[in-house]
Amino acid sequence: MLTIEQMTPEQKIGRVLCARRTNVAEDLEFTLELIRNQACGCVQVQVNDKAEALIRTLREAADYPLLIINDMENGFAPSGLPSVTSATLAACKNREYTRAFAAAIARDARATGFSGCWSPVVDILRTPSDKLGTLRKAGDTAEAVTDFARDILEVFASYRFQGSCKHYPGGHTSGADTHMTNATNTVDEAELLGVDLVPYLTMHREGLLQGVMVDHAFYPQIDPDYPASLSKKVIGILRRAGYDGLIYTDSLAMMAILQRYGEAGAMVLALNAGNDIILPNYRTPTKEVYEMMLKAYKNGEIDEARLDEAVRHVMAAEAWCAEAPTAPVPVPENIEEILHAVSRDCVSTDCAEGLSPAIDPTERRLFVVLTEQGFRMDGPAQEISFGNFYHPQRVIDAIRERFPNAEITTLPEFPSANANDIVLTKATAHDKVVFVSFCMTSCYLGADRMTRRVEAMIDALTASGKLEALVHFGNPLATRELGLRPARTLFGYNAPAAQVYAFDVLAGAIPAKGTVPYPHMMAL
Repeated sequence: MLTIEQMTPEQKIGRVLCARRTNVAEDLEFTLELIRNQACGCVQVQVNDKAEALIRTLREAADYPLLIINDMENGFAPSGLPSVTSATLAACKNREYTRAFAAAIARDARATGFSGCWSPVVDILRTPSDKLGTLRKAGDTAEAVTDFARDILEVFASYRFQGSCKHYPGGHTSGADTHMTNATNTVDEAELLGVDLVPYLTMHREGLLQGVMVDHAFYPQIDPDYPASLSKKVIGILRRAGYDGLIYTDSLAMMAILQRYGEAGAMVLALNAGNDIILPNYRTPTKEVYEMMLKAYKNGEIDEARLDEAVRHVMAAEAWCAEAPTAPVPVPENIEEILHAVSRDCVSTDCAEGLSPAIDPTERRLFVVLTEQGFRMDGPAQEISFGNFYHPQRVIDAIRERFPNAEITTLPEFPSANANDIVLTKATAHDKVVFVSFCMTSCYLGADRMTRRVEAMIDALTASGKLEALVHFGNPLATRELGLRPARTLFGYNAPAAQVYAFDVLAGAIPAKGTVPYPHMMAL
């Protein structure tokens, strides 16, 4: 394996890039060419049933410990184990669940050939207006998020599986989706150090911070000119704290970056600012990305010392991941049962004082079940999505089984005037109504919330005095947008099986064990 001193500029440039288009034949062939020349630092491989064969091809081409990575925030899909989000784990308040979840990811992903993953998310939910990707966050205090990160990173480290904390520096945002537009953070450096950077600095002190991913939001009180991912000042805070490990940019395909800086400009700025591996625009062929960076180097736009430092960080990460684990935290034999239990134990309630979350399952009442509009959630522009986790038919079946005397009707998430009229007319024949709502999490949607039309319907039912309960799946903060607060609300987050367990809680068959992981934000 080459040393930095032996590398050509062409090899160094490739070593600070992540190849992201291995699903395109031409791009895969060029990526393999780079790898054979030790000129590729990282490859993003889709986490699916084709990953193992692809990784075998990549590893056969490499005579160095190439980094192979992707997002695994919700689990390792090829394992077939239940998908679990940060919010559902955090709602359970069970460290053993979290550690078992992390062990399953590290064991199965490493066995498949992955070096690590871009997780955990250690953003602290600091404002109720931060509704985008809320379910990716484990809490609204530095202490809660730090404890969550530690449980995951300790397990990852035992497998020599690189975790990458994100999205540095994690300050609360204006709520904008950086996939679409700029986001601005009002925090200054002192506030970051006192709150948002606590998970990073604590994990660094404890030797658990093996990777960091930087976000694209602006922090004008720290750097009025550049977003975090392109800012020497913002990245420098972590470096001055002594962190000498690997830093990734978040995806430079996001419009907050592309619209303002362009592809080549953003990549050069990102490297010079202190990032070590660039995640380029996935829409652009890998060869074009590589040639853009090589041209910038030859034009003198890339700082030579900074390039060498970045390559050093990449090679150190490669060496760390290549070491054989000595005492990996074992995956419990009943791991599938544990991860399924998360869907049961995460169910949380928000009820008026003295009000039970359970209702009489034998009484006659109307259930209104929100249904999806049928939009696709898996297009080529998809970078963040929990997929189609919500299944109205599963909800309807669960209601029928537990509430045999109920009438059930549906309402689309973008209801027409006629659809609203039908539901409200049906409600006139009932003294009690239960509304089942949901909202999706995905990039390029702008926010995790219900539509205004649905909010208006829930408010109307609440105002009538008939709304007995709201059962909500997805971001719990979405319910704060309602003009009138329901007296009884149950949360099932985005765990598919919770779409059954929530109705066990509502029927009084099981207790609600979960706690909403954002108590301070819910109370505002």
